[in-house]
Amino acid sequence: MKNNDTITLAVFDTFFGCPDLIWVDMTKNVVELAAAIRVQTGLKTPDALQAASCLQLGGEHLFLTGNSPFRRVAALNVMLLT
Repeated sequence: MKNNDTITLAVFDTFFGCPDLIWVDMTKNVVELAAAIRVQTGLKTPDALQAASCLQLGGEHLFLTGNSPFRRVAALNVMLLT
């Protein structure tokens, strides 16, 4: 948005508009799990919240990231994108 990159914004809009995308509510359980993940792994709070949200969905869900420290999160099914 800062650079007025309308092509990239359109890609994000398309992704977040996918009908099979699952939105996870920021519940007390997610926040508490994120806090525990942060303490155990040293991930930053936003990253810990993402990991906790994925874990709330169950082990069959895949967490796509380009950030290798997510591999430190126990039980998180991580696929690194390069």
